[in-house]
Amino acid sequence: MADGANRNDLRDLIARRIEASGPIGFDEYVAHALYTPGLGFYSGGGGAGRRRDFLTSPEVGPLFGAVVAKAFDGWWIRAGRPDRFVVVEAGAGPGTLARCVLAAAPQCKDALEMILVEPAETQWSTHPVDVTSRRDLPGPAELGGATVVVLANELLDNLPFGLVEFTETGWCEVRVGWADGLVEVLEPLDDGRSAWCRAKAGGSVDIGARMPVLADAASWLGDALSLASSATGGRVVVIDYSSTSPQLGRRPWTEWVRTYSGHGRSGHPLAEPGTCDITVEVAVDQLMSVAEPVSNQTQADFLRAHGIDDLVEEGAAKWREQGIGGGLEAIAGRSRVHEAEALLDPTGLGAFRVLEWEPGPRSARSDL
Repeated sequence: MADGANRNDLRDLIARRIEASGPIGFDEYVAHALYTPGLGFYSGGGGAGRRRDFLTSPEVGPLFGAVVAKAFDGWWIRAGRPDRFVVVEAGAGPGTLARCVLAAAPQCKDALEMILVEPAETQWSTHPVDVTSRRDLPGPAELGGATVVVLANELLDNLPFGLVEFTETGWCEVRVGWADGLVEVLEPLDDGRSAWCRAKAGGSVDIGARMPVLADAASWLGDALSLASSATGGRVVVIDYSSTSPQLGRRPWTEWVRTYSGHGRSGHPLAEPGTCDITVEVAVDQLMSVAEPVSNQTQADFLRAHGIDDLVEEGAAKWREQGIGGGLEAIAGRSRVHEAEALLDPTGLGAFRVLEWEPGPRSARSDL
């Protein structure tokens, strides 16, 4: 993550931007704080990993990747075993998931092409084999009619997002200004955007209630659906911690806008830009305004549907039969039991939602 000097540089950069043009949207602030080249949290070296700032499912161990490999096989078979099966992993971080998938040697391996997308410029110090890396989604024309699966594990919660607040005078946008430091500024919304807030809130809300506005996530989903619709069998799969706009509007915003650094919770998102991750629970209803998913289930249910229990039993049996004499392979088998406990935990990773879309010729337009 950004060091002290860089942290001051980023704060000064944001301050100059505000002084030049007035308060900025919370989404623009998040974009600066996370992705400013060389200064933002991700571009400055922060991110997922045991030696970094937080763990995602792939970092728990190789079991998650092995189950995802089985999911790839299922989707490939369902698509008719195409000769080119392209998986675009968006927000791939250091490539942990891709390495684990390839190590699992899926049936589709001869057809599988993986494209890892990670905008942070400091990633990819260790490239997985048999993959291509880039900083943005490819266009449909680049893939030549291949069957495309777009997979995003804990990406959408890190895309820039706006904030709105209900006040005594109506709905306002939460913007970021400068007054001897970064401060929140409330600006009234026009009638159209106020109507959107009322619709998303789904009823009466208390003064001070807030909701996120996931325009960037909705735009990303539209692009991903377009990419996956380029050939038969395409799919978009999003894995993230989530809620709905009405539910978020009835909870304190500090519960669903979170900051992380060094495997712990950090402070207010405006306190020290560039030093911590800023993440938001994904309002699933806002994604559904783009297109209805064909599946919306917990991560625990998704993993069970794609064979995690069989993989755990296979590993446990190997340990029972061979013990320590079985070497690293037997030890890895034993570790699957503990990995599964974390991945299926109903109070943690197991409660994440897995949303799947199978793009058709028509998709609803986002109302964001």
